[in-house]
Amino acid sequence: MLIIPKEKLNEAIMMLNKNLQEINIQNMDTELVAQMFKNYQSNVLFHLEATNGLKDPA
Repeated sequence: MLIIPKEKLNEAIMMLNKNLQEINIQNMDTELVAQMFKNYQSNVLFHLEATNGLKDPA
């Protein structure tokens, strides 16, 4: 059986949390761009429907 001291386990978990936090920070820009594109798509669809510009696919 493998025995790991609590201190080492806590240190590893703290490092994991720090790395996950850095990844989340780096992903914020990507998330923002994705949300902006989603809003743009929604606005385009609304405009096309409002102006009767939406056509059925060929």
